[in-house]
Amino acid sequence: MRIWKGKSMKREKMVYKLRKALDAQRFAHTLGVEKTAREMARTFGEDEERAALAGLLHDCAKCMPLSQMQKAARDEPVDPVMRESKALMHAVAGRCVARDQYNVKDEAVLDAIRWHTTGHAGMTNLEKIIYLADMIEPGRKSYPGLEMLRAVCREDLDLAMHMALRMSLDHVVQQGKTLHPDTLAALEEYEANSPLHTKQG
Repeated sequence: MRIWKGKSMKREKMVYKLRKALDAQRFAHTLGVEKTAREMARTFGEDEERAALAGLLHDCAKCMPLSQMQKAARDEPVDPVMRESKALMHAVAGRCVARDQYNVKDEAVLDAIRWHTTGHAGMTNLEKIIYLADMIEPGRKSYPGLEMLRAVCREDLDLAMHMALRMSLDHVVQQGKTLHPDTLAALEEYEANSPLHTKQG
């Protein structure tokens, strides 16, 4: 049985723990993100093992009650909006759970888990891969623009991020909500550099 590079826990043990921690649908999604992240890392010349590990553990805290997420991430800096949102807090808690319960010490992997829901300005390629893999994995329920995003994810990582962030903006606006400041900062960074306009020009 292969041991994760630089990690003290085998994948098989991680999978066993995740299967107990997640519901069946979330567990299937997790395996899909792991596979997609590995494929994207190969495409864009990033470390496949790091990407696969971050993909496997990105939702490790997803099925916790909010109070448990808050407890797990009690030492992490979070804003009030994030602290009261399960959809956002699970990523922050996931960073802590991956470190404390799955023995992950690689900061790049932990950061990819931390930022997979909101993104942020100045993302690393690994963070971009996990953010996108979460959106496009094969089991993801169809949504407008999904197939186009999948196609771009095979060709251009930054163009795909710009598209994904715009799609996130459209989604939250349709729900009558406000884009999280970290996501807005990431989008503004791409808008300033305008990769979409560059591609179209």
